Amino acid sequence: MARKTGLLLLIITLLLTSASAAGSLVNMNVTNGEVRDVLTALAAVGGVSIVADDTVSGKITVRLNAVPFATALDIVTKTKGLSYQRLGDIIIVGSPEQLQRGFGEIAIFRLQYAEAAEAAGLLGVVLARQPASAGAALSHRLKVDAATNSLIFSGTPGETDQIRQVLAAIDIPCQQVVLEAQVLAINRDAAKSLGVEWEWSKGPNYPDYSKQDDGSWRVERKTTADNDNIPGIIQFGRTPEGFSYEMYYQFKINALVTEGKASVLAKPKIMTINGREAVINIGGELPVSVTTITDHATTASVEYKNAGIILKYTPRVNADGYITATVHTEVSSPAYVPELKAYKFNKRSASTEVRLKDGETMVIGGLIGKDEFSSMRKVPLLGDLPVIGALFRSVGNSQNESEVVIFLTAHIVK
Repeated sequence: MARKTGLLLLIITLLLTSASAAGSLVNMNVTNGEVRDVLTALAAVGGVSIVADDTVSGKITVRLNAVPFATALDIVTKTKGLSYQRLGDIIIVGSPEQLQRGFGEIAIFRLQYAEAAEAAGLLGVVLARQPASAGAALSHRLKVDAATNSLIFSGTPGETDQIRQVLAAIDIPCQQVVLEAQVLAINRDAAKSLGVEWEWSKGPNYPDYSKQDDGSWRVERKTTADNDNIPGIIQFGRTPEGFSYEMYYQFKINALVTEGKASVLAKPKIMTINGREAVINIGGELPVSVTTITDHATTASVEYKNAGIILKYTPRVNADGYITATVHTEVSSPAYVPELKAYKFNKRSASTEVRLKDGETMVIGGLIGKDEFSSMRKVPLLGDLPVIGALFRSVGNSQNESEVVIFLTAHIVK
């Protein structure tokens, strides 16, 4: 059998050689021959090297008359469901899948909404489920072009289609959320009257609404709290009649501001997209002197510390129209320490995760601070005299407790 195969290969080679000399036209008449032998004969005539992988096997029957070498190679490979890749004078023959893994087609995906780097991470998870040989060199086959927000991929047609399907699902416009914040500093006694008694109750006391015979509404303030709300968090909603709870508190706040018992620190508004963090920073940086002592010298430098209110809000829009949000608030204020000749920072923070309807309001409270004040009263001129001037002036110290309350209302942009 081996002798017969060798004789067949010799005859094919002679035919091809003669045809090559006459103008590289192949005349071939093979019946039930090994496809590897046919490829070897073609390589000899074409003056190239052919490398066949393990997927190249089986027999083939071919009858060709004065066919160009390239056409003959196409016919032989396609008849057996094979493909080839030419690298100079070397032709690599194998299954389309194997060749695409090594020399895959190049596809460029330009993303409109998703970030290319994040999409590449998701695609890495998807392609990792492929056989090890397909995903082993993923980092070399999938590249990110940040300048054009594009993905460049080299792989099989099947992998390319799979990537196209995944990108079609994630490269879509993200919903946007508008966050309205109202930051207030309220006197502690006034905060208690508002119902924000975070230290002694589980949550605020919602007012009762009742409809009168004349069609008007009567608002009655509760005096006890018996609910399961999260401490420090008010979740506002609406009464069955559609009357909003937050209106009651807004009226109270306006009254406290008018009376001087509360002050509006800021009313920022910010927009963010679904799943992205929005940061509101109300305040500034305070220079703080820092002394560094080493074995050889003592050096002084200045560092800047943030002071004020920092609000971080990350919304996730649910399919049912609710907003699940991760919220972190931080209030810091400097206080000078004469003994140390330096500042210390009083920091108050709260973190939570809540779920609210579109347009509902939540409140973060319990950020209590204590400020100390010194004041001096004196009789003009006499109070400035040395020694006896102390008889004509007085110094008073006072403390003021205030609570920072933050109202947050989120709206889904339609």
